[in-house]
Amino acid sequence: MAVNIPDVDVDVFAPEALANPFENYRIFRDTAPIVRLPKYDLYVMSRFADVQGALKNNMLFSSGSGVAMNDLMNKAIMGSTLFTDAPYHSELRAIVSRPLAPARLAELRQRLYSLAEELVEGLVAKGDFDAAAELAPFLPVTVVSELVGLPEEGRERMLIWASAVFNSFGPRGVERTEAAFPIMEEMVTYARSCTADRVKPGSWVAKLYEAAEAGELRPEQVGPVMGDYLGPSLDTTILATGSMIALFAQHPDQWDKLRASPSQIPNAINEAMRLEGPAQGFTRVLTDDFSVEDQRLNKGDRVLILFASANRDERHWEDPERFDITRRAAEQVGFGHGIHMCMGANLARLEMSAILSALIPRVERFELHGAERILNNVLRGYKSLKLTAHAVK
Repeated sequence: MAVNIPDVDVDVFAPEALANPFENYRIFRDTAPIVRLPKYDLYVMSRFADVQGALKNNMLFSSGSGVAMNDLMNKAIMGSTLFTDAPYHSELRAIVSRPLAPARLAELRQRLYSLAEELVEGLVAKGDFDAAAELAPFLPVTVVSELVGLPEEGRERMLIWASAVFNSFGPRGVERTEAAFPIMEEMVTYARSCTADRVKPGSWVAKLYEAAEAGELRPEQVGPVMGDYLGPSLDTTILATGSMIALFAQHPDQWDKLRASPSQIPNAINEAMRLEGPAQGFTRVLTDDFSVEDQRLNKGDRVLILFASANRDERHWEDPERFDITRRAAEQVGFGHGIHMCMGANLARLEMSAILSALIPRVERFELHGAERILNNVLRGYKSLKLTAHAVK
């Protein structure tokens, strides 16, 4: 049995905890390297050094038994890249990530920047807009969903499905988890209908079918792997972009710094991901016994690895609650770490960079009028972000 694992009796999936999770994360970090949530019988790892070490040690902290917090979803989505271990993971990732290779993204760069310029120019002329609804989703929905290449019929449900995917990762008994399962079934039914003759020629999904024809994938693998494009390419980037804009609205001094030095855009994105990365964490299963300090977990134990807590760990980051675009934030684990680092991270960075590059010469400051958070078992971000963009005179 596990040794010296203290219980922390909080419900991290209660609405108020999801809306503002960081005080609970601090309690976890201050209590011990690993704590247990008795309501869900779930172990939690929250400190930066331990989280980074677990993500790096993918053979001990396995994804092959799934990364959700319930067995139903871990069985249902088995076969996607997120739910595999090396060496198979590396082989599968090499196929799925082909559209995201640097050369492919370089081809896409000009289109994304041009579209971002056009979008931002219109929004700034309007003055008042909802950045969560009108700005953040634009590039993922108009460009990325087209690149994925799914049939038009049903594609308008992609954002709903993406949110449900992450909600379905929560523990059983949580209302959001249970409500997500029927929506997941709808998505699976749609994915099964996306046969090779129905997807856009030359698209990302079409390339999966080509890989199957070439013998690189088994035909039955195309469906599960298709899911790697449905959720992560949309929700996470949209929420990360919205949260980034909110941070600049809340910290006008940092917006001034970025406008004065646009070369800081890559670091600003890292710092925004550190403070407000959309994915809070995923679970892993131990393939052997594991000890840290005087604590021990056993082979087969499932552990929730909290990326978002690690990114605010006082043991690693100086003044971690402060948003500082000059901070050396490249170590942030908002995109994950190790072999399971987000495949779409470079595409997300490109989209976020395009938005910032379009905003910098046009917006002097943002004035935030109101914000509403989403409530999701895994994701964090904004449902609504109403602001005024004060144009450069």
